[in-house]
Amino acid sequence: MVNKLLSILRDSPNSFEGQEADEKVVMLLRKHIFVVLIALVGFALASFVPLIVLIIFATFIIKLGLLSLVIFISSLWYLAIWLAVFRYLTMYTLNTFIITDRRIIDRDQYGFFNQKVSELHTDRIQDVTVHTNGVIETILHFGNIVVQTAASEREFVFHQIPEPEKVKDAIMQIVHSRMSKATTR
Repeated sequence: MVNKLLSILRDSPNSFEGQEADEKVVMLLRKHIFVVLIALVGFALASFVPLIVLIIFATFIIKLGLLSLVIFISSLWYLAIWLAVFRYLTMYTLNTFIITDRRIIDRDQYGFFNQKVSELHTDRIQDVTVHTNGVIETILHFGNIVVQTAASEREFVFHQIPEPEKVKDAIMQIVHSRMSKATTR
């Protein structure tokens, strides 16, 4: 049951809204799971704030009869943390990079009702660069990928992607296979 619940944080099926006929999904990417775990640790630490406040000011709270108020405020605090965790995990799940055999699709979710979808056809890709910064990114094999396009178009940047070298190789393989198909026609 836990694996089913956590499957939402992993790759989804090989289809997506707006998929063209005969288009195959090569990779579906999200930020590295370490990024999520760091945020969840922050939320977990924030959940200790009411307990720490209660321990430090226990005699003052009890003496003034503010225990009910502290419990109410603590309940609001935990509700806010729960909502923040829910929002963070939802945004993590909905922010995806889809690499197909024809294009790259960048789905950015900025809020529950605010989404931006950009796409780049593989024939416009000029270069793919991988950038890992620091010990943690190097050890855990994640980093940023920059996809350079034609001069008039913007570059696509994928932040904190797992195994960026493999992703770069996959993109370049798609580009080379598309170019070789185009030259044989």
